[in-house]
Formats: sequence, C-alpha cells, structure tokens
Amino acid sequence: MNNSQPSFWSILYRTIITHSATYFLIGILASIFLGYSERMLRPDIAPIIRQITDPILMVSPWIQPIRALLLAIVFYLLKDVLFNPKNGWLVMWIMLVVVGVLSPFGASWGSIEGMIFFSLPIVDHIVGWPEVFLQTLLLSTILTHWVNHPENKRLGVIMTIGFVATILLPLLALLSR
Repeated sequence: MNNSQPSFWSILYRTIITHSATYFLIGILASIFLGYSERMLRPDIAPIIRQITDPILMVSPWIQPIRALLLAIVFYLLKDVLFNPKNGWLVMWIMLVVVGVLSPFGASWGSIEGMIFFSLPIVDHIVGWPEVFLQTLLLSTILTHWVNHPENKRLGVIMTIGFVATILLPLLALLSR
C-alpha cells in the first residue's frame, strides 16, 4: 500500500482507462445477455433509442474518456474517502449507484425519476440495472485497488490492454461496415 496521497493525474488516467474498459466490456456482455438488440426494436422503444448498429452508438466507447474526466474530478475531490483501503471501493460504488443511476438530477432511463416521467413499464427501467450495477462495481473495485497499489504493474498492463481494445474494436467494426 502506497501511503502518499494520489495525484490528480494518477486518478485521472486510471479512471479513464478503468471506466472506458469496464464500460465497453460490460456493455458488450449486457447487450448479449440482456437482449438489447431485440428490445431496441420494440415499437415503443425504437423511436427513442439508437439501434445497436448505429455508428454513434458504436463509437460511444470513444466518448467515455470525457465522462471519466468528469468522474476523476469528483474522485480527486473525495480522494481521502474513496482511496481508503478499508472501504473506499464500497463508498465509491454506493455513490455511483445512488447519484449516477437511481437518483440523478434528470429523468433518465432506469432512475426513480425515469420511472415517474417515462411511460415505459417498470421492467424496462430495471432490466438494465445488472449492467450498470456491475460496471460501477468493477470500476469502483478495480480503480480503488489500482490507485491504492500503483506498484501493481500487472493490473496496469491488463487495464491498458483493455483500454486499447476498447478504442480499436469499435474502429474495426466501423471499418468493416
């Protein structure tokens, strides 16, 4: 365990890599196992969501570093709590689930406000929970471990390979169209 406080840059690059790679991996698995392709074709959902083959949706992993930058700012401001080896991962995960998924300030799909404002059945809101709960859990556990143990070179290599795949695979998919 490294006892020095992590720098902003240390948190930033690890957040970009970890968030992007876990977002991509869990997104692919969720689209396969939760039947997103079929769900997106439903007449009540198709008009409000891009199809899985839409180029913008295909390159969404490329936008995740921007999102990760915003997360890293918050993580840095809360570094004393989040990068605490005792339970920092749990605090981060609960924060992401509560503020980012269940009760963001706007009505979003899967949130409590979304269940109130959207006329979709409740099941359509909760079907995506396994994806976002698992992705935020992986982000929280991997990131806090990596920040707390910067000497773990193997984790850095694995996550960097995952990040590179996250960037290259959508490019290959677009080029093959």
